[in-house]
Amino acid sequence: MRLEGKLATIRPMEFSDVKKFVYFLNDEKIKDYLSLVFPINQYLEEEWIKKHSISHNDLHFAVDVEGSLIGSVGLMSIDWIARSAEFGIAIYDPNYWNRGIGTEVTQLMLKYAFEYLNLNRVWLRVFENNQRAIRVYEKCGFIQEGRMRQARYLKGQYLDVIIMSILADEYWRIKSEY
Repeated sequence: MRLEGKLATIRPMEFSDVKKFVYFLNDEKIKDYLSLVFPINQYLEEEWIKKHSISHNDLHFAVDVEGSLIGSVGLMSIDWIARSAEFGIAIYDPNYWNRGIGTEVTQLMLKYAFEYLNLNRVWLRVFENNQRAIRVYEKCGFIQEGRMRQARYLKGQYLDVIIMSILADEYWRIKSEY
């Protein structure tokens, strides 16, 4: 599946992306917003792509802008009975932050989740220090439904992890308002 927006394209991950993913995933500024704390090398990233590219419970995509890899997005732990999945997105390249790309990619993935996969609920975890992401999620229709207190440790402090979700009927209502 390839989804094209005005600002970005979502496409399957390829082994040719590994070097760039490894570079981004080892950047300290980026790790502040990710769950990853250990270093990643090419071997580990290739194995991760192999494992997740064949899973029916995880769907991961690369995010491109004008042919340049800038991030990743996916639906994880898909529960086909409850029709629910966890959403994750990362725009790794700071040169593409604050341009509306994260919002567009999130909207494209919600379209895929609700219109193609027939999911009923998409949820996510976001660290309280990532206010930019929280604003994007709220703009896309996600609602805060919980908070895991001090569930994230980062550089000497504990941060809350916020749980947000959007349901299919909320997605369709927002879509009809455009």
